[in-house]
Amino acid sequence: MISRRSLLSSALAASAAIGLAACSDDQDGSGSSDGGGASDSATPALDGVTISKDLKKAPKVEFKAPLSIDQPDARTIVAGKGAQIAEGDTVIWRPLYVDASSGKTKQSWWEGGPAGSVTVTTDQIGEKAADFLVTATVGSRVALAGWQQDASGSMISLIQVADIDRVVSPLRAKGKVQKTSGDLPAVKLGKDGAPSLEGKPEGDPPSKTTREVLIEGEGDKTQKGDHLVMQYTGWTWDDGKQFDSSWERKVPFGFTQGQGDVITGWDEHLTGLPIGSQVMLVIPPKDAYGTDEKSGGELAGKTLVFVIDILDAAPTQKNS
Repeated sequence: MISRRSLLSSALAASAAIGLAACSDDQDGSGSSDGGGASDSATPALDGVTISKDLKKAPKVEFKAPLSIDQPDARTIVAGKGAQIAEGDTVIWRPLYVDASSGKTKQSWWEGGPAGSVTVTTDQIGEKAADFLVTATVGSRVALAGWQQDASGSMISLIQVADIDRVVSPLRAKGKVQKTSGDLPAVKLGKDGAPSLEGKPEGDPPSKTTREVLIEGEGDKTQKGDHLVMQYTGWTWDDGKQFDSSWERKVPFGFTQGQGDVITGWDEHLTGLPIGSQVMLVIPPKDAYGTDEKSGGELAGKTLVFVIDILDAAPTQKNS
């Protein structure tokens, strides 16, 4: 997966990350395995938590702090009337996170925080979380209790409440094919929509990040603060070799636009695009991984070519 430009400045910089860890199978709050601390006979953490059920308002989470979380816990607070979530679905939700040790809200969509996404597979979120989410439906309010590693490496206990908004669909760009300039590498699509380059890029690459729309979608336009869900493939300009692809992992990638979670070329050039669009970004080193091999690794000094399908964009409450 494309690495982030730098370490996140806080544990809550990417809201989806906490959702993934909240019901993981291998943490007990101290960084050890379940066998090191969790007990099957422990009282479920959410037994001691009261969560409001009015879906028109922000969740109200009440418990006596500090709340002990001895093992992961999850349950449905309000059952939605939408479709059943299936294994492999990518879900958009509106999350709230509460520190179990203090009872204080760490981040909330209802208070300006980002939306989030999660792909429901054991590999991505652990068996317990996946088994729980396939019992939920779109429109549900769910709660999860578990742990998350913060920027300092410490484990923090969290209660996550999330309102499940929708399942991402379709999982490829859908819209009107655009006439291209011919200055950038040509792209062909597989039957499933996965892109490949028709040949090695020719000539000198652009000196600044260049964007070209290949397919124009028909959805709302992306904006700063959106949680984007996408499929992408990346190649190096100098030799046309593929170095990464979400298509091959069969899991879309999600991040919050404009927060510095990803390379500058992505963070600054994926706004103003209708959902459903496919774009090519050609990104020079200064907007990608720089020129220092120590920080940029094997992609340092390289101009990168990406083809990105914008599958969904979940706005903040302010922008919704």
